Amino acid sequence: MKTKVQKLLLLISVVFIFSTPLYSKDFQIDINEKTTLINLPFWEKFEDEFLVYYIVCAIKNNHKAKSAIYKSEQLRQEMKMTLAKQFPTLSVASNYLGVNIPSLDNFQLDKNGFILPFQFRYEADLLLKNKDKTKSKNKLYKAQKQDENMAYIVLASDVATVYINILKFDKTIELQEKLIKNKEDIFLRTKNKFKHGVISKSEQNDKYKELINAQEELEELKKQRKLAINNLKLLLGDTSECDKTIKRTDFDKFANNINAPNEINSSLIYSRPDVLSALYKLESAKINIKIAKKDFLPTFNINGFLAFDTFGAGNFFAWSSSFAALIAGATQDIFRGGEKIANLKYAKARYGELFELFLEANLTAMKEVNDALYRAKCDLKIYNQELEKYQVEKNNWELENKRFSQGTKSFIDLAEQSSKLITSIQSCALTKAQKLIDMVSLYKSVGGAL
Repeated sequence: MKTKVQKLLLLISVVFIFSTPLYSKDFQIDINEKTTLINLPFWEKFEDEFLVYYIVCAIKNNHKAKSAIYKSEQLRQEMKMTLAKQFPTLSVASNYLGVNIPSLDNFQLDKNGFILPFQFRYEADLLLKNKDKTKSKNKLYKAQKQDENMAYIVLASDVATVYINILKFDKTIELQEKLIKNKEDIFLRTKNKFKHGVISKSEQNDKYKELINAQEELEELKKQRKLAINNLKLLLGDTSECDKTIKRTDFDKFANNINAPNEINSSLIYSRPDVLSALYKLESAKINIKIAKKDFLPTFNINGFLAFDTFGAGNFFAWSSSFAALIAGATQDIFRGGEKIANLKYAKARYGELFELFLEANLTAMKEVNDALYRAKCDLKIYNQELEKYQVEKNNWELENKRFSQGTKSFIDLAEQSSKLITSIQSCALTKAQKLIDMVSLYKSVGGAL
């Protein structure tokens, strides 16, 4: 009896060891795959090592984007679980049984012992219903992979947009400080004029208000830059307080040789990750209709049972000390309260919903590409017009400076013209930043394939 128990425990240990994974493989992000996905050569055209570094850093560390990877992994495992249903299942149990059996002539059994049953179950997939379920899950997995891809494309776009805004604020703050210095000089001279009775109090107050407005605008620009830096750190997965860790280039040297294309190939629109995701979801819904129809047909099941025991004569694993059964047949539901009909109608309605969403995704993609391309072209024209206005203001300043040196213009007149020139440079910086952000929007609208 002791030997039989030892054999049973040994068998249970072997089954447990081979049914338990020996290690858990950590989930890692393939950086090369993601940098290829986001089209890193496009970002290199901006000629800024810091921008490329921040985008790659965000790919490694951004928590929201990484959550999309784990969502994809969940669906991949769901697909595997569905695939597993296409294979037979084999289970084993270990049971102790104590019984009181009447003594009969020539028939004697032990009153306690062990039973080791093996159970075999298999649903013969003759109608390929389980295979269709696996296909449906596979389509959902592909859809989620496209959603994951879009999450990283959006992440790269967000990092670039925030970074461009930070550079814009750096430039405008620098110019605003110069403008304030000009306003202070103008106000001091206006104040002296008022003391000598040359101008009225209201004129002095107007110049003071202009100075205050310029100072308020500087504080607003600093606030917006601080918020932009905080946003960039969030995208990078870093919430440290030190702003000095955010290195960046000079705005005047940033992306001076990048412009929007004249046209976009229509094939890029229909290869956007969100459009492909909508397509895969639609294909999954179509397969689910087939599955719902097959639910009306019988299921074919095979069940087997083999048990070894210590009650009978012979060794524990001997055929004489075992009993077995095999059952095979078809099962057909007769009445389930209309559940299958409702399930089929639900699948058809779901397909109709996803079909409309797929059409909407196509139209949205086309609209976004057209809008982004149109904005890029219009803002490029506006930027060029601002450059022309800057040249006019620069010429005016040169004339005022010449007149000032000749003594025909006052310092206040020259300072006023300097303020106009600084404001014109600010406008050029703002329109340049908008032109570059339009390029980022165009990149996102074509799914990174720019």
